[in-house]
Amino acid sequence: MRKRLQILLVLVAASVVGMITSSGKIGPASVSAQAVTAPDAYELPNPTGIDHVFIFKDLTDAVIKTQANIDKLYRMNGADSVFAYSGMDKWVNMEDNTGYIVYAGGVRETFWVIDYSNYKLEFNALNADIDYTERCTETKLILDGNLPELSYRTQYGSKQIISRECEVSYTTLSWGGEDWQDSLCTETMPLRETLIAGAPLRDTEFTLRADQIAKALGLEQDSVVSDVYEACAVAAHPTTITTIRGTEAENMRTNEVERPTEATQLKGSAPLDILFKANGNTPVAQYYKWQILKGNDLIAQRSDESHRYVFDDFGEFRVLLWVSNDKCQSDSVEITVSVSTSQLVVPNVFTPNGDGRNDEFRVMYRSIIEFECWIYNRWGKLVYHWTDPAKGWDGTINGRPAAEGAYYYVIRAKGADAEADGKYHRVTTKRPADVGVYQLSGDINLIRGTKK
Repeated sequence: MRKRLQILLVLVAASVVGMITSSGKIGPASVSAQAVTAPDAYELPNPTGIDHVFIFKDLTDAVIKTQANIDKLYRMNGADSVFAYSGMDKWVNMEDNTGYIVYAGGVRETFWVIDYSNYKLEFNALNADIDYTERCTETKLILDGNLPELSYRTQYGSKQIISRECEVSYTTLSWGGEDWQDSLCTETMPLRETLIAGAPLRDTEFTLRADQIAKALGLEQDSVVSDVYEACAVAAHPTTITTIRGTEAENMRTNEVERPTEATQLKGSAPLDILFKANGNTPVAQYYKWQILKGNDLIAQRSDESHRYVFDDFGEFRVLLWVSNDKCQSDSVEITVSVSTSQLVVPNVFTPNGDGRNDEFRVMYRSIIEFECWIYNRWGKLVYHWTDPAKGWDGTINGRPAAEGAYYYVIRAKGADAEADGKYHRVTTKRPADVGVYQLSGDINLIRGTKK
């Protein structure tokens, strides 16, 4: 068996390209690892069982160059028969679909030559299979045309198919942040009579162009365009708008913890009033299914494209959406909404002197959905009553400033975490208050002081 020199490019300190011989020593820098090149050809990347595969536009005046005069040139036919003379530094008049062995400058290399002009593609039609069972997730395209096979053989005669690639382009939809927008999609795949592309979200044409070799050679790629394809794949990109409570100024001094102050808020104090929009790829998407679950319990179900829901129970909720038409249904899209447990804290003093600080008797609260508060003077007379926990008593009685001193409050409230059967009752050590049910009473001191 003939021993072949193993060539390896190395980078030395002076940036000189050298050669490592079979003895492991660096040889002359003038000798390169690649003895054979074809400047006007497409070279197949990483061929199997052969050093090079060169594909020319055509073989008329095609040139294979060597970095030294050719010592020997053989045609690969299994017997290494001599096919050319020595003494040349380039070689022309090669045969299509033929392999060669060249010896030049002490280097042995093998290559295969293909004349691309003998394997041109011809496209007649491109059709989408409307009966394809997987149309909801992908599109089956049928290509009618002549697709000649490109191949080469290894040094030992094994046939290797060269994959011809094509580009399939179509217009689909992509979410632009506020709405769906047209988006050009291009997919690269092996060229075959049957092709699988993505499922567009809108009606479109499919355009096929091939192949990568023609593109590399600077040739015009063959192309074919399908008829308009009627889309059936559906998708949704749900968005939410949370109702903001209070004005910007009020939210700067709110007594409600975790109050919804942004339209994108999906977590916070109850009640959370949220508008859900499906944003399906209409008109392809026709039907909508919403489910709101707490754990595994179904709380509500809707079929409108958009709907509003008020979350007045505490905990974590899953909002699921499906869109569909008569052929397809999307995978579910999930939104998580978290409602805080309740909290209620009552101050014991307030100073209604107009300085903008602690001017009202207000409770600090979170996720309170029922509220009532009564204020009594020292003689037990009701002086003020309100039902909105976001509001309070400004220290006036019938529009006139109330006298300084101690007043008595009674509060009844229920939080989002209160059980359905939670009740107000007299609290004792044997019967504590129900979870989320508040019945509080005590003194509140009104001190006017001096406005600074």
